[in-house]
Amino acid sequence: MNVSEIAAILRRHPLAVVAVLVTAIGITYGVENTPVTIVQSATVVFAVGQTPMNAKLPSRQIDPLIATEVMMTQVMLSPEIASQVRAAGGTAQLGIVPENLYSLQYPDYAEPSATLTATSTSTAAVQRTFTVAAGLLARRMAALQTQAMVPPTERIRTVIIGDTGPVAQPGSHVRVLGGIAVITIVALVVIPVFLDRYRDLVRPQRRSGRRRHSRPQPRWPGSRRPVTQNGR
Repeated sequence: MNVSEIAAILRRHPLAVVAVLVTAIGITYGVENTPVTIVQSATVVFAVGQTPMNAKLPSRQIDPLIATEVMMTQVMLSPEIASQVRAAGGTAQLGIVPENLYSLQYPDYAEPSATLTATSTSTAAVQRTFTVAAGLLARRMAALQTQAMVPPTERIRTVIIGDTGPVAQPGSHVRVLGGIAVITIVALVVIPVFLDRYRDLVRPQRRSGRRRHSRPQPRWPGSRRPVTQNGR
């Protein structure tokens, strides 16, 4: 199929062409007016007492830290903590993920650290949610250890490092608009061609149906023709 044939098909289906172009314009308008996503993230390190965070700890000390990290991650994702964050004014989406050195199917939590994130289209909401969540994590850790009567010198503390602050998520409008343009071109060719072929398949059926319905009804032997007033 050459360019002239495609142009002829497009001229035969102007409504399909207009529908595709209007849809593409609507999608482009929605992409251009989508709010920018703001993300703030940091690494939460679980350390014991005043031990330096970069110190090489024996397994008997690091294993409890890793277990505490995984447990506190589940606590921070609980509905109770979510309610407390919202009550304190945190409206952004909150996430916390343990540091996993392998995969979700076979996790390898080799370091006592997790990534805390807050995501929203509002910078103020991101900052507020992140601050509230970090404070709740530290207070919940302290409360659990106080309840368990852990000596102050042996308590696990949380340290926030690598705080990125509110950062706009990078995105390429050129890439998105280019993808929309390619999809629009494909739709402008495929949809009219489909309609053109569908029309060619349906029309003969309609004609044959009309001819079939217009056939005279057969007369059975012995059937009498109705008599009119003229006797014919």
